[in-house]
Amino acid sequence: MSANLTGDVTMRYVDLPPRAPADAVPVLLLHGFGTDFDMNWRATGWTQALESAGLRVIGPDLRGHGASDKPVESAYYLPEHFVADLISLLDELGVERVDVVGYSMGSRLGWELALTAPERVGRVALGGFGPVNAFAGTDLSDPGSGDSPFDRVYRTVAALPGNDPAALAACARGQASRPFTADPLADGVPLLLVSGAGDAIAEGAAELAERCGGVHVGVPGRDHGNAVSSRAFRQAVLDFLVP
Repeated sequence: MSANLTGDVTMRYVDLPPRAPADAVPVLLLHGFGTDFDMNWRATGWTQALESAGLRVIGPDLRGHGASDKPVESAYYLPEHFVADLISLLDELGVERVDVVGYSMGSRLGWELALTAPERVGRVALGGFGPVNAFAGTDLSDPGSGDSPFDRVYRTVAALPGNDPAALAACARGQASRPFTADPLADGVPLLLVSGAGDAIAEGAAELAERCGGVHVGVPGRDHGNAVSSRAFRQAVLDFLVP
């Protein structure tokens, strides 16, 4: 399904009902930079696992990604615009409150959503995310040209079929123009952080979780590129969402 929810970008999304009637809070899945809902969540077994747990799954292709519109101006990719998209999507679907599961860029946006509209958010599980500057050492006028952790991510995803490198570069610049600050998460929001042991982009995740009164789970032998497909990651999130 797709909808023009904020007037500037048409967003594709999926809404997967639970297999059996359930009163559980729906789960909003927010994918990482350069991927989309299908690649980040469906192909890695997440949708099947969440549906098997009786959970409704809502998952957008974030602006600039997947089958959603891909503007090439960085002003379209400020974090507050992504958050407005998500709130408008929940309004469109008549969903008052969701649990949020994010990965990488999707984790940053899940954090921003919880700060902006805490009344719309239940539990928050964030993977591949920490307090460090994800763009450190990157020349954002020419992303992918260096050897920073983000340069390596950009080169990988820019080459994927269907991606628009110019839109991804604009997305990176828009995100970087609003540097992340590790302010405490909205009061009363249960928080889980999960990171691969070799994930430089998620450095400091354990300390961030402790600061916010949350829980951190490390995934041995995984890095930023493959932690999302880890069974241990999925199980930690399922245990968190369905105690």
